[in-house]
Amino acid sequence: MRQDTSSQVEEIESGEVAYPVHDGAGCRGRAELGWRGSLTHMQVYLVRHGIAASREVGFVDDAGRELTAEGFKKMQRHATALASLGVQIEEIWTSPLVRARQTADVLATGLGGRIAIHEVTDLAPDGDFDVIRRRLAQHSRLSGVALVGHEPYLGEFTSYLLGGPRSLMIRFKKGGVALVEIDDFAPPLRGELCWLLTPKQMGKMG
Repeated sequence: MRQDTSSQVEEIESGEVAYPVHDGAGCRGRAELGWRGSLTHMQVYLVRHGIAASREVGFVDDAGRELTAEGFKKMQRHATALASLGVQIEEIWTSPLVRARQTADVLATGLGGRIAIHEVTDLAPDGDFDVIRRRLAQHSRLSGVALVGHEPYLGEFTSYLLGGPRSLMIRFKKGGVALVEIDDFAPPLRGELCWLLTPKQMGKMG
């Protein structure tokens, strides 16, 4: 029997806000009303890396910091929560930093294990937003892509996808996930924020 996931996020405690989830983990609104002005339609999942070791624990190079045991455990739980929502991802693009790549590996495993993972330099903390936009446009045949990165880059990039300025960045806690749906990658972008889930919310779901 298929599990009804359409109200899972709505039922989470009211102390934390999450945007409603449409059946199939997409947006309400445009999907239901048929607002499809373009052949392009991509679901972009933005994922902040999980909890990583601090710089004081022997990692002089920030790029080499790894997920902690707690970070691995929580990301596994988050992946389970996303799977329960019916999230389907064809590719995962990740920052080349170790903690992001490890997060991508956990996410891929939790969502079925047959997901291509690509390291993308411009998802690193000093990456170029427009490079990622162009890459997404070039891969518009994909229906679902996850981008694994860092703060404040990820929150600012989410605002960029929605057509907003960097000053309106959306904050991601470690392991947090947002879904933005995009129909057209020509600037200025006009993505739609479907939902934003915190680690606490996914912990209750997974």
